[in-house]
Amino acid sequence: MKKVPVLMIVIFLLHSVTVETTDERRFNILKFGQIMDDYVMFQHDMSQFETGFTVCSWVRKLRNNQIPTWFSYAVRSETEEIQISDMGDRTRIFGDSTNLASLYTVTPGTWFHNCLSWDSATSTRDVYIDGVRVDSKATPAGRTLIQGGTIVLGNEQDSGPGAGMDTANMFWGELYKLNIFTRKLSGSEIREMSEDRCSEVEMKYEGERGMKWEQILGQTKYGNVTESWSDCISPAAFDKVLSDLQDYKESLNRTLEELGRTQWEKEVYQADLQEIEEQLNSTTMELEQAKSDLENKEEQLNSTTLELKQTKSDLENKEEQLNSTYLELEQTKSDLENKARELNTTSQTLDLTQTELVKINAELGKYANFTPLCSPNTTVTSHWDLLYSERFFGGVVTEEKLGVLRSSIQKLEYFVGVKVTDGIINFFKIFHDGEEQQCP
Repeated sequence: MKKVPVLMIVIFLLHSVTVETTDERRFNILKFGQIMDDYVMFQHDMSQFETGFTVCSWVRKLRNNQIPTWFSYAVRSETEEIQISDMGDRTRIFGDSTNLASLYTVTPGTWFHNCLSWDSATSTRDVYIDGVRVDSKATPAGRTLIQGGTIVLGNEQDSGPGAGMDTANMFWGELYKLNIFTRKLSGSEIREMSEDRCSEVEMKYEGERGMKWEQILGQTKYGNVTESWSDCISPAAFDKVLSDLQDYKESLNRTLEELGRTQWEKEVYQADLQEIEEQLNSTTMELEQAKSDLENKEEQLNSTTLELKQTKSDLENKEEQLNSTYLELEQTKSDLENKARELNTTSQTLDLTQTELVKINAELGKYANFTPLCSPNTTVTSHWDLLYSERFFGGVVTEEKLGVLRSSIQKLEYFVGVKVTDGIINFFKIFHDGEEQQCP
């Protein structure tokens, strides 16, 4: 199987391709060595490995250490039932230590394939580096794997199951696709498995993978152990990536077309926006001018309001004056009507007086030729001379004439309001019972 180019992996990650199979986590890696407490610890049913097993993993050492142990299985009676380090020092089974450091050299930062296989039938254990058996050693006959122990990845268990981890045994590096098979694999099987880190040869032995890498990834992690994506994917996932990339390419083409349309629309919108902006600026200026005009109008309106209030006050005063004048006019009208009635009455009175005067004049005319018997008394004023004239009495003063004169004078007094009787009373005394009197 070909390795996926890095660029394709980057695109794959950017495109957020989701692998649908539940075991695709087997393409993730575990990283250890940030702190001493970086390890994965768990228990597993080891009965299937009691008479034989093969532990294989891809290992990358990132930093040298004294005894960097990446796999440890400990039971109460034997803390080093299984121990594998990344440089061959203290590779153990059943507590028997074998120093293999002189047989191979591990370059930091480089992936290598490491396996430890054993079975009770041959009572031998073998160590493989990159598919090559670098050591083989006999184990006690009849010995089987002790059950009920604890597995630790990333450190050794010096003090018993789950205890005794220390800095000297820290594993500074990464593990990938660690599996334990239920039998001792042959050299050719291990060699085929080591040829390509991204291969899936181990899947050929699916039924014999008693402990699977994807199960290990699900175990409890301590310290700063991290799980991350590796640069290997399965063929199915690769096909999915290619399919997704094709879809992504088509989507990208559609996006480019949409971007082209969007760019054109953007230019149109920018032109429209510029036009709108100009209109807005113009409108803003108009609004500012309108605001200024409104402020002036408001000032004028306030001034006009004050003037209207003053005018209203003046009108109210004028109204009061008009009401007062109206009352005066009504009184004057009443007075004029009374005067008119009085004038009518006076006019009628004058008409009657004029009539009476005419009658008096007629009566007096009868005496136009009156001649007095004697000269008038010196005490009589000149305006009485007429009484002695011949024209008034006809020369003779009689009782009849005096009665007529008396009646006329009374009527004249009534109409003109003048008391004339007393003025001529002495004159009447010169007459007695219609007889002529001597002049004094």
